[in-house]
Amino acid sequence: MDTSREVILVGEFLPIQERVTNISERLEADFSKIDTKIHRFPPGLQGIGDRYIVPSVVALGPYHHGAPHLQKMEEVKHAAARCFCEDSHHTIEEVYAKILSEAKKARSCYDENEVAGFSEEDFAEMMFLDGCFLLEYIGGINNKSPFLVNSMVLSTGPCMLRDIMLLENQLPWHVLEALMTFKHVGVSEFIVNVIQADLDKKNHAGEFEKNVDHEVPHFLGLARLYVTSNMRPVLSHHPDGDRTTRPLSAVRLAEMGVKLKSSKVACFADMSISKKGWFFAELSVSPVFLNDSTTCWLVNMAAFETSTSKGYPSDGFHISSYLSILVMLMDKEEDVHELRAQHIVHSFFSNQETLDFFKAIARNLRLGHRCFVISKEIEDYEQDRRRWIIVHKFLYHHWRKIVTLISIASVLVGIFKTLISLDKSH
Repeated sequence: MDTSREVILVGEFLPIQERVTNISERLEADFSKIDTKIHRFPPGLQGIGDRYIVPSVVALGPYHHGAPHLQKMEEVKHAAARCFCEDSHHTIEEVYAKILSEAKKARSCYDENEVAGFSEEDFAEMMFLDGCFLLEYIGGINNKSPFLVNSMVLSTGPCMLRDIMLLENQLPWHVLEALMTFKHVGVSEFIVNVIQADLDKKNHAGEFEKNVDHEVPHFLGLARLYVTSNMRPVLSHHPDGDRTTRPLSAVRLAEMGVKLKSSKVACFADMSISKKGWFFAELSVSPVFLNDSTTCWLVNMAAFETSTSKGYPSDGFHISSYLSILVMLMDKEEDVHELRAQHIVHSFFSNQETLDFFKAIARNLRLGHRCFVISKEIEDYEQDRRRWIIVHKFLYHHWRKIVTLISIASVLVGIFKTLISLDKSH
């Protein structure tokens, strides 16, 4: 055996072995921080559009820091930081020093290539200014400087509500916690008051605070925790390999005898299907109010799920599954009309605008386990009641004609009875 040849081959393969090992270990180490990282918007979802990715008023963190169209708010951040420190009864130097001590940990939460150009002091200053600005906005500034009220609320409108929910526009949660050691800010109350109104999520701030996991990575993560808290588990007896879906338009479900119902469960993104007697079923879906802010929140929560999901069947795609079901329920404008009629979708958008939004995200959404389970249960209902569904579909589309014919028949019967009685009287 040529041992010299064997030594040469081992030497040639050693570099690739090292690279594979080193890169794998680096990726695994990076993945171990998946729950605390500030993620970039997933490439698979970027087709949804920049309006759901790029902030329009303020940059928070390094990913969009320095963007020309966001520079006006940079000076406002300094005024907000001064206001925050004065209210906390601590000096700017004290508060900044606290954030400087958190800077290294905060830096590790971001993509290393995006923070490479920041010195330690520059990065700490950004965290300080951005954190104070965000907490001042969340805490409310109605009784403070008219300048801040105008700059942070009145002149920015709903844009601020969009920007603070963008996946790429987040600050590490521990930075906000460090700032709140100087001054309490009702972050949970803010989430309850703002999101509850638009997403129709019924809960109380006190109850939510008891369940808050303070290891959430950022504000968006806390908001998603709120809207998915108390989520009922989805149990499925179907094999993991059964991962198909079929069209489930609102009109098609009505043809099948499946009634849509607005869910009353105190949990957003709740979906369930239940049988109503032998012939009918009911699909319960959480209601949602769609506007420019909520569409952005929902898309970014779905993006957050895509970035942090770890496995199946508990894949964590709760918001994605909810949106996917709504997408499947909307094939035409008449489907949107049906969802409005059942108080599932509320919006100032027109039926066409609502349909356009869901169709735009349909191509990019990740279908979650809950979506497959609901789809499979409806398919089973359809298979079990095929003959009845044929009858019900006919009745669904022709019931007005049938009622008219019955009415005419009743009139004719009445006329014939009258004629017969008149004939007998003669």
